[in-house]
Amino acid sequence: MKNNKRIFKRIAAIFMLFMVLSMWAGANVCAQNKIKYTYDDAGNRLTRKKEIVVQTRGALNNGEEPSVYEEELSETKVTIYPNPTKGMLKVDISGVEKFENARISLYDLTGKLLQQWAGISQSNEIDLSERTPGMYIMQIVYNGNASSWKIIKE
Repeated sequence: MKNNKRIFKRIAAIFMLFMVLSMWAGANVCAQNKIKYTYDDAGNRLTRKKEIVVQTRGALNNGEEPSVYEEELSETKVTIYPNPTKGMLKVDISGVEKFENARISLYDLTGKLLQQWAGISQSNEIDLSERTPGMYIMQIVYNGNASSWKIIKE
């Protein structure tokens, strides 16, 4: 019973962190637009596209579908491996020329900041060997962009 409560608390904390990060990351996105993501087999995001729906006059009356346009939001590719990790985690960021105010932050599932690495570049090694096994949230911030990733430490 005690174990179930702990699991429920962790799930609730993950959900709350996800909701806060989603609201923060999506603050500049219009509600009528959709953002589509594609991922590789390892779970790394490959593309992020914004779908813009344009309703032409009278389209609702004659049964036509609205036009859809896709806009590439970012040429950036973030690769994090191996995930799950036993200790050393490699974070590669391609498609970024300049890293201004760039950092990697590691959070636990309650949202507590555990560690931060400043001055990141295209290729980074993060040592998690001293961390206890479990799930973490890694936030990567560069040039005003932020992305969050689930990291599993074995």
